Amino acid sequence: MKPIQFTKFLAQCSSLHSFRVALAAPALLLTFATAQAGSPAAPTAPAEEVPLSNWIGFTIGGAFVNGDDAAMRQRTHTNGDFYGGIDSLQFSKAVNDSTTLTLDGHALPGLEDYEFNINIEKTDVGYIKAGYKQFRTWYDASGGYLEGANMIGVGNQFNDEQSIDRGEIYFEAGLRMEKLPEITFSYRHLWRNGQKDSTCWGDTQSNAGWGGAPGTQNFAFKLMPALWDIDESTDIFELDVEHTLGNTDIGMGLVFESYNLDNSRYTPRWGNQPKVNGGSTTKADTMIGVNEINLTEKTDADIFASHIHSVTRFNDKAWLSFAASYSNMDTDIGGGSRTWGKYWANPVPPAVTGDSNKPTIRDYAYDQMSGGSSVNQFIANLNFMWVPVQDLTVTPSLRYENESIDTFSKFRAFNTNQTWQGLESLAAYTDKDSTTGALDLRYTGFSDIVLFAKGQWGRENEDVLRKDRYMTDGTGVPDADLDGEFLSSDIQIDEQEYVLGANWYARSNLSFALQGIHSERDQSLDHYEGNEQYASAQAPLPGGANNFRPIMTEHNVEIDDLSVRMTWRPMSNLSLVTRYDYRHTEIENRGINWSKNAAPTTTSPNIDPAVIYPTVESGDIASHIVSQSVTWSPTARFYLQGNASWIRSETKTPETYTGNSDSDYFMGSLTAGYAIDDRTDITASYTYYGASNYANSTNYYGANTMGYGLNTEEHAVSLTLTRLLTPSMIWNLRYAYITSNTDPMPDQSGGYNDFDAHMISTGLQIRF
Repeated sequence: MKPIQFTKFLAQCSSLHSFRVALAAPALLLTFATAQAGSPAAPTAPAEEVPLSNWIGFTIGGAFVNGDDAAMRQRTHTNGDFYGGIDSLQFSKAVNDSTTLTLDGHALPGLEDYEFNINIEKTDVGYIKAGYKQFRTWYDASGGYLEGANMIGVGNQFNDEQSIDRGEIYFEAGLRMEKLPEITFSYRHLWRNGQKDSTCWGDTQSNAGWGGAPGTQNFAFKLMPALWDIDESTDIFELDVEHTLGNTDIGMGLVFESYNLDNSRYTPRWGNQPKVNGGSTTKADTMIGVNEINLTEKTDADIFASHIHSVTRFNDKAWLSFAASYSNMDTDIGGGSRTWGKYWANPVPPAVTGDSNKPTIRDYAYDQMSGGSSVNQFIANLNFMWVPVQDLTVTPSLRYENESIDTFSKFRAFNTNQTWQGLESLAAYTDKDSTTGALDLRYTGFSDIVLFAKGQWGRENEDVLRKDRYMTDGTGVPDADLDGEFLSSDIQIDEQEYVLGANWYARSNLSFALQGIHSERDQSLDHYEGNEQYASAQAPLPGGANNFRPIMTEHNVEIDDLSVRMTWRPMSNLSLVTRYDYRHTEIENRGINWSKNAAPTTTSPNIDPAVIYPTVESGDIASHIVSQSVTWSPTARFYLQGNASWIRSETKTPETYTGNSDSDYFMGSLTAGYAIDDRTDITASYTYYGASNYANSTNYYGANTMGYGLNTEEHAVSLTLTRLLTPSMIWNLRYAYITSNTDPMPDQSGGYNDFDAHMISTGLQIRF
């Protein structure tokens, strides 16, 4: 048989498409060569087979995308292009009778996914291990879609194909000697770098041409995408000690963590849609007159934490467990700003510059930020498991938490005319205490039935003082308590939750599980001191108006949840799992009417009850979830597995801008596997996802604005062929096709995120 001329084959590839196919040739060549090699000569004497526990796997693949590459990358967690490398590595070797060396990892350029671990373990002494890991996550930084304007965000501002690289380097050592405490020390360095989309979209310049209400000051369309530039690193040192003293297991540990954050967020605002070639109605698909907001934040923090825990076994019927922790975090703000881009340095009206696309209005800005915070937290838990009578287990528990937070910041403030307002200082002081008690019951006295119940009750008290001061003279504040604005609030939260359920094992092949949950969370906010103002009150306070104006006095949430599950094996080769979940949430608020004429004085000790709204139900959410899974193996060579979930969630609210909304979707998958022969397997799968939740919204004038939600339908099919070439070589070939489309039009993406993609890869695993 004529050998394959790989060099000649590669030279004939005249396009990128052909080149990607050619890259798969090495694995195929190895496959063909193995097939052509024939069978080795039989050994003269039978030899005992040695298990092949080590292996290395190679893979190569790529994707061909039609449509939005950024959406495809984010959806499939791939780069949408070529990749290849070592997809798995496992090597273990006994260095001597008591020491083992283990290596594992993978390296996939293109996917930017790398990992390497080394572990040396000595029996009855301990271990040392270290490693490196890095992987990439892809994001789609496109904006929203404005129905009627055929406009998706600001496509000309930046590339929507963004990604974040996350990584870790670690070292860990453990002492594991008999009769000595178990001691573990570890160090980890973590990082996160790159760019990703932000959910804080910018707003556009609204006018009648956009389909909104007339006027240029109504910024109603939040569709302009924002972009995070991330640069973060963290170092963590941990020391843990575990030991057993008599009938008590005790452990304690120390943690020191230091992190550095240097992030920025770019948000375009006030873009306008130009006409094409001077036309009167036709609009372009890009924006002009965009103002660029750059928000920067630089923070360093050191965290120290310690913990201790124990479990004491008095006998088989009584166990006592205890845990406590203390942590302190000190944060330093090393800089920060909110500035405008190209229009910030020269705010000259268009009449002077001749630039008709240049906005004349400005936004608030600041720079030279400094400050910091200090957080102290203490948590203690106590649990007692008791079996007072046979088959009944009672577990009472108690949890206490105290947290205090002091934070402050200073920065140079500018108003909307870009004139210096002065130095502004913000501060907040918080002290919180919470206590939670619980009682857990479990009874197994009935044949084939387990009953359980739980009650939990908690109360949290929190005092909050917030201050905003302006130092317009540059020399300081005469009276820190009276200059500027302040608000003192007393917050109380009462929580209770009840769980009741049963597991019934009706037959050896049939079981049922039933659980009900009811929970309540009542929050009251008493703003007992402050100098916030009503619309009819005197002139605004120095530097601004009412930054700490309270808006709510009550916020209550009530949740009811019911779940039923059936597991049934009607035949030895068929299993079914059916589940139904129902969840109902009611949200109540009680707000403050700041347009009331009868305003309190600027230092009123209490808010006049006459200006408080009655309690209203601000949200009612009902969700139904039905899921079904089936596994069937009719023969030893064939299996079939299916899963389906249907979710219906409806939100009702008296809020008029978005109104009622639905979050309904269906997803399902079907997988089949067949063993063609003793060396060849084939697996096929199909998945479906469909959602239809798009809802338009209106602005203050009743005109349609930016809509939210998706009308998305996705289909994906895949096929995998696996072949055992020799006892030490396994080859595979994979193909997948996925399509994601907006149906029906439109939704918040406007169809701009639709894509179809073909993905193919091949791999070879060699065991040794």
